[in-house]
Amino acid sequence: MKIKIVLFLLFTFILYDGQAQIGRLQLSPFQETKIKIGTTDIIIAYSRPSMRGREIFGHLVPFDQWWRTGANRNTTIEFSEDVIIGEKRIDKGKYAIFSRPNQKEWKILFYKKTDNWDVPEVIDPSHIAATMVVNSTKTENTSEVLSVHIGDFTNYKFDLNIAWDQTKVTVPVKLITEEIMEQKISKTLNGPLPHDYYSAALYEMESGGNFERGLTWIDSAIQMREQTSWWDLRVKAILMINLNKKKEAMTVAKIGLELAKKENHEYGINEMNRIVNQFKE
Repeated sequence: MKIKIVLFLLFTFILYDGQAQIGRLQLSPFQETKIKIGTTDIIIAYSRPSMRGREIFGHLVPFDQWWRTGANRNTTIEFSEDVIIGEKRIDKGKYAIFSRPNQKEWKILFYKKTDNWDVPEVIDPSHIAATMVVNSTKTENTSEVLSVHIGDFTNYKFDLNIAWDQTKVTVPVKLITEEIMEQKISKTLNGPLPHDYYSAALYEMESGGNFERGLTWIDSAIQMREQTSWWDLRVKAILMINLNKKKEAMTVAKIGLELAKKENHEYGINEMNRIVNQFKE
């Protein structure tokens, strides 16, 4: 009898241990996405449920009821700088994303309290950071798994997309990149070094901003340096081209090319050749 009991316990232990090693597959795996756009770091964290043959909107996710926009826990988004949603500027920080789906439009709510497991029974107005109503569109392709992701973006804005089944909504979010960069540039240029002027001019060149101001700053960088550099002249030539000062740009580019050749700098030679060759076309 004792032997049978021992054998039974041993078998049970082996069976349990085997199950523990196999584990349980997650039906709604957790995902965290990090991206930097402009000067803002953005983190999206959520659990991703699958359709698994179920009807989603209007059924599994009822219409006209608040939804946590994911599974298992609140879907959250975190910003390292202030952002603008609709016409509302909200502080940097972490927010839960609640949504209220409907056939034609969704109401999206950014909620300051993020430690709820689900949508709270009573939504506290003092915790509402911003709300927005966006159109719901039907997609040709079916998304088997819920996706909350960044779509089109520039240095100044991005689209927050929510897609599942054949439904997609897009929440436009504006960034304060220009404001942040203006503050950084103004602060730095109170006591600037040549590289500070160069960085400020490079920003204007790459962002398609104020080319005249960028040209003034790159000239300041060149004047302050002990020796002229090809990379300064590259930025100056591109700014001049954007200001339609093509003859002057050609002269500057040729000087920059010679400086790059003198340093035997392959990237510099290629870049300056690319600019010079624009005038040969």
